[in-house]
Amino acid sequence: MWDFFATDVGKVALGGFIATTGSLIVFGLGWLKESQLSSKKQKIEAQHLSIRLVLVLDKLVADCYNAVNDPLCIDEQGYSHSMVPNPDFALPEGGDYRALPTQLMYDIMSMPNRLNAVKEGMDSVGEQSSPPDYEDYYRYRDENLSRLGLRAIGQIESLCNKYKIPPPERPRFYNPKEDLLARLERIEEIDRKRSEAYDSIKPPLPL
Repeated sequence: MWDFFATDVGKVALGGFIATTGSLIVFGLGWLKESQLSSKKQKIEAQHLSIRLVLVLDKLVADCYNAVNDPLCIDEQGYSHSMVPNPDFALPEGGDYRALPTQLMYDIMSMPNRLNAVKEGMDSVGEQSSPPDYEDYYRYRDENLSRLGLRAIGQIESLCNKYKIPPPERPRFYNPKEDLLARLERIEEIDRKRSEAYDSIKPPLPL
């Protein structure tokens, strides 16, 4: 084998092999560098998008919290009216959401539709809710905005953990996760007591 490389043909072949190998090494190093830069750029873009998402999701949490804790207003005729508007929510524009994990991307991108569905449900319940206190409407509003706020909190926590983002700073006595969970527990307790009271007065079925 070494005798072959000592010949003129072998020397040409060896030179070609060395040149080709060198080109492949240069190409491989260039590709590796390009891949690393692309991966780093994608991570930076995903982190930047995540920061923007945390900010808008945290505002949605605050809007849901405020709506759930709406003090309401009673007019001169005794009718209840909202003092706090229902939340609005829009995703940041210009970000590549494909950089996010698939399930998280789906959950976040579906949030505007989820909020719209809650509002449509509120409109439907509102048409059937009895004045003057519109109890069914406000119960539906409290329950579903509490659930939506908690979903947004879960997404914030996932983004912060995934992309090493500091969690939103909140005042000492403002704990929306704890408060929204407590609101759902109160709603479930009220429903349970009503169901028990109804069962206690419901006439027995005929034998």
